[in-house]
Amino acid sequence: MKRLNNLYYSKRIKELLAELQTAGTTLVVAPMGYGKTLAVQYFLQEQERCGKRVLRQSIYGAGAEAFWQGVCHSWQNTELGAALLQQSLPADANAKTLVLELFRQLLPQEPVYWFIDDLHLLESSEAIDFLFALSKAGFADLHLLLVSRGQIFDGSRLLELGRKVFCLDKHDLALQRDELAEYSSRCGLQLTAQQLDALHEACEGWFSVTYLNFLNYDRYQRFCLDTGSVYEMIANVLLRPLPSEQQRLLLLMGQPEEFTPEQVAYAYGTSCRESVGRLLECNAFIIRLANGRLRCHHMLKQATRHAFGLLPEAEQQMYFRRLGQWYAQQKEYEEALDWLYRGRDFDGLLAAVQQLRDWSMHPQHRQHLFDWLCECPPEILWQYPQAVLIIMRRMFSLNMVPEMLQVKEWYVTALERNTALSQRERDNYYGELEVILSFLAFNSITGMSEHHRRAYKLLSGAPQTLSKQGIWTFGAPSVLGLYLRTGCSLRQTVEDMQECMPPYYLLSGWHGAGAAELTEAEALLLQGRIDEMDMPLQKAYYQAEKHGQECITICCDFLDMQRDLFRGVYSSKAEAYSRHQWQLQPWKQSMLLNSADMCAGFYYALLGKPEYIPSWLTDGNGQQPSVLYPARPCRNYISAQCLLAQGQYTELLVRCSDWEQECRPYSNFLCLLYLQVQRAAAFAGRGDVTSCRASLKQALAMAEADKLVLPLAQNIALLRPYLEQEAQGECSAAAAAALHLGQQMEAGRGQIMSARFAEAGLQELTEQELQIAQLAAARHTNREIAQRLSLSEGTIKQYLNKIFAKLQIDAAAKNKRHQLERFFPNS
Repeated sequence: MKRLNNLYYSKRIKELLAELQTAGTTLVVAPMGYGKTLAVQYFLQEQERCGKRVLRQSIYGAGAEAFWQGVCHSWQNTELGAALLQQSLPADANAKTLVLELFRQLLPQEPVYWFIDDLHLLESSEAIDFLFALSKAGFADLHLLLVSRGQIFDGSRLLELGRKVFCLDKHDLALQRDELAEYSSRCGLQLTAQQLDALHEACEGWFSVTYLNFLNYDRYQRFCLDTGSVYEMIANVLLRPLPSEQQRLLLLMGQPEEFTPEQVAYAYGTSCRESVGRLLECNAFIIRLANGRLRCHHMLKQATRHAFGLLPEAEQQMYFRRLGQWYAQQKEYEEALDWLYRGRDFDGLLAAVQQLRDWSMHPQHRQHLFDWLCECPPEILWQYPQAVLIIMRRMFSLNMVPEMLQVKEWYVTALERNTALSQRERDNYYGELEVILSFLAFNSITGMSEHHRRAYKLLSGAPQTLSKQGIWTFGAPSVLGLYLRTGCSLRQTVEDMQECMPPYYLLSGWHGAGAAELTEAEALLLQGRIDEMDMPLQKAYYQAEKHGQECITICCDFLDMQRDLFRGVYSSKAEAYSRHQWQLQPWKQSMLLNSADMCAGFYYALLGKPEYIPSWLTDGNGQQPSVLYPARPCRNYISAQCLLAQGQYTELLVRCSDWEQECRPYSNFLCLLYLQVQRAAAFAGRGDVTSCRASLKQALAMAEADKLVLPLAQNIALLRPYLEQEAQGECSAAAAAALHLGQQMEAGRGQIMSARFAEAGLQELTEQELQIAQLAAARHTNREIAQRLSLSEGTIKQYLNKIFAKLQIDAAAKNKRHQLERFFPNS
């Protein structure tokens, strides 16, 4: 009796698969048709029989978003899965650290085998980076099984993983000569030694081609050893010999990534369950998945899709339409969209869109988003204003603004033409439109508020477009960095924020709570009115914490850290932020970790401790952690300050023009001011007096009207002599105020360095350095110290520079020896 569809695993293969139980990560890499997936599935079924937990994920597309959806789906119904749903695929170091911490804390306390198949289809470097980081972390109870046709990790990463990774390749999976003999015998084929030799030589242990030859031999008593294409073999052996009905059914099975027998029968249009059953029984290229669905092997899928493409276009559209309708009936609306579009069922497509208020959108939908509406007959489009609204929302998030404005006209027409809507429904739709259009007015506070006020009057409930969980600041630690658009507008901006935010709070359920008070506090800080900012800052803290707006709390901390520098108090918040030991729970947005890094980086840059600055703020390799586009100008001026602290003046000047360009789209005036000041400081650091004076004059002119002296004061160490000259010039008031505020900050910084860091430096002094420091503190000159210790004056000078560095005494500061006396009061 022939048993051609029986699976075969040799003793050798079983022994290799047993190694997977002890491996943290297993890489199975071989060309198609070598039985990679079936071998791993066999191993996993054995683990399931032993009560082990098994998770399976298949890659069906190249995109990062689809990959991450699959990750979340794999871990669904677990605490870890719920936490991962709050994240996106980690694209930077902070996000990666956060997600790995989630795995560390929330992994089930039992062995878990996580199988990810077909990784060769994935074109996301972020996804591969994540899998590498997960492999490197080496969680004891997590076994990662990665299958691909091509290399997953490069050689350097494999070396780094070392014994944490176990590899199988095509040589491990290929049938050996004796295994081929045993396989054919188990299938019930009586082959001669000569036939086995010829088959093994032709197939080279390739499992799929061997199986196809077995089928062909059973039917025609001959092998297909000279076939040029495996796809042609599949067509000749598996497709063309079938009756017409079964051919169509097999073609339909190859269209979806996964399918059910009921789905195929529905798409075919008649009762054909018996025919479907017979196909499944006699075709080992159709794989049954753990979720109860089925999947065609890639080789069979490619062959059937090629044959399907040869059908008349009308017939193809009919089947596509039925597949889409099947998904819609199962409430799998995202899956339905592309099928309905390909089947030209626009009525069904827009009806499905209306069910997707929290639409995450597959990558292929972005390509077709505008096409759907352009190609949809107007009489159908006018019946679905809610669907058009949802598509408009997605267009804004995808930066498709011109298309969005065109769709706006269709949306208004759809509302006017739809006579079935009640006035309340019509008002709600117009209210949602106002919310969407408000984003186009960013960063005009009053412009956005006009839309918000109109939306509030029209809507009968909370808008679907806004989420209180969104990051109101886009990841920036400064509100005025986002919303101060021009010079001479500071007071007006504060007043606009105080007037416009309360209506927005009512509309959005207190999204961004505390922003109005925070804006006032930041304005006072920028003007150097340190003692006046306490009340609005505390109000901002209260509102943000009351309404769960962590992004506003971070902005409050950013101001608090800067204020502490003037008060001579070391910021415990900066230390907590630099170590990520802060109040945000680990399953919150990873973008806020990047905001925390920016706060800590800026603080330590001002403090003169560049070794504490997060490296991504200055590395300039293009792989910077993510903040949303509106927050990039803030990130840039913070990076510039960090470069100044590191003495990388040339690097700052090289990048400055690009950073200034990123301030233009939204007129980020405060960020431009910071960059102009930092440019002047970089020229000063390089000793370029002419360029420094020219940049400083521009910065003073920008700062003078609103008395924005803080950026100048924060760079006093490099700019002092130039500000002293400008204090006699056209912008004398701003220059004098900056000098006064800068002196306060230097005094506070000195107190922090002495109290927090300098005492530790005493322990680092050598015996020789300690003796020289005591003599210098006693007001001996370099010559006197040199004569006393029988050293040269140049050597004494070198020693003193080392001593000042260890004791955190600014090498550019005046009266360094006076500062040295604090450490040796008895000298």
